[in-house]
Amino acid sequence: MKPGQRRSDSLAVPVFENLQGVWRSQGYGKILLIEGDGYTLFEETAISCRKLYSGSIEELSHYYEDLQVSPGGQAFSAHRVSGVARISFRRLKALPATAAETCRHDAKDPEYNFEIFWRTFHEQYALFELKGVAWGQAYHTYRPQINANSSRETLFATMAAMLRPLKDGHIRLHTPWGHYSAGAHPALYQRLTRELEDASDDRELASYLGDLKSWLHDVIHEDYLANDVRHGGNRLLEWGRLDEAIGYLNIRAMAGQSGKAGEPAADLNAIDGVMQKVLAGIGELPNLVVDLRSNGGGYDGVALRIAAYLMDRKRLAFTKSARHGNGFTGKQAIHVTPVSETYRGNLFVLTSELTASAAEIFVLSLLQHPRLTLIGEPTQGILSDTLERHLPNGWHLTLSNEIYLAYDGQLYEDVGIPPHIRLHYLGRKGREEGKDPMLERVLKLAGA
Repeated sequence: MKPGQRRSDSLAVPVFENLQGVWRSQGYGKILLIEGDGYTLFEETAISCRKLYSGSIEELSHYYEDLQVSPGGQAFSAHRVSGVARISFRRLKALPATAAETCRHDAKDPEYNFEIFWRTFHEQYALFELKGVAWGQAYHTYRPQINANSSRETLFATMAAMLRPLKDGHIRLHTPWGHYSAGAHPALYQRLTRELEDASDDRELASYLGDLKSWLHDVIHEDYLANDVRHGGNRLLEWGRLDEAIGYLNIRAMAGQSGKAGEPAADLNAIDGVMQKVLAGIGELPNLVVDLRSNGGGYDGVALRIAAYLMDRKRLAFTKSARHGNGFTGKQAIHVTPVSETYRGNLFVLTSELTASAAEIFVLSLLQHPRLTLIGEPTQGILSDTLERHLPNGWHLTLSNEIYLAYDGQLYEDVGIPPHIRLHYLGRKGREEGKDPMLERVLKLAGA
């Protein structure tokens, strides 16, 4: 029997219990210690190896599934439940020496926290070249500003200043008393800010945007769907008919469909139920609008599961690779595999600059669909999964550590996935006319 397997009903099934020892992930900066019936997960940089959390083997199997062990037992890979990637681990003889050294440091030392912060991005961030940011130069610029007596405010401000040039919506720095997001402001925000200024309107941008979204929601429900709307998936999906030939499906998020926060497996089950209802209700229509204009993302797995109900046949969705050492892990090919009964008509997918993250993965996975028309604005351009990391002082951060490439090798990070037909989301002209220009265009195209 191979290492890491147990015999059950004459079948060899790999299990974590038989993988006792120390394992280093390929990419992602993790060390996994399995001993007895428990595990401990560490976050690693070249200068640190910090214990993150521990639990039972059973809990570990809730985070990783589909375990595959190498013939010699020196490596294994597993599918991460919350995403679509397989993570590979290789056996180490023992914990890195940095694990003991880390324990001797003062967790609140500003200099130590700065060093781990810089190292984390240096070793894990995937997009420095794309962003045109010299991270090594940033170290020499900002390191002298931090000393043993630096306040938490100074440390936070310094880190934020270093992150700002990256303009990455997946980069966030969280502290108990404040947060920083490095995302660039979409042109939509700039456009709406000018409108407020021109009208001497003192509303906050977020409030104004919320009002406009509510207005468009009401217009779609009342004028286009005649208030005949069905909901499912914790009200995150809604659908109806624009006319006798065009169905409408609005997907508000790529997570939360089960109503249980942080449970992707439950969300996938909920998606199966609701998408079967969608196809039963509007699946026979020759045209279908999928509205993603305010979908900020969620789980890639949810995005791919919804796409599986819309794709004609198994197709390459994208490839992905993660930062590893001075390069990247090998490219993993991710496919969309249709379910047994899928939608067979024309797809019109509506996007905006607010269409982000896993919602973009959904669009990416449909690019080979033979009857796809994208209408709206380029998506936000933050496709990588977010890697969460922690600093000794209790702060934590997220960053983009992966490269996603479309089926044809195209990189859409930063620039977003462009539409075939470009129209403004929440444009002034449409609002003045009381119409949704994107739906108007679909009605025209489908009626042609």
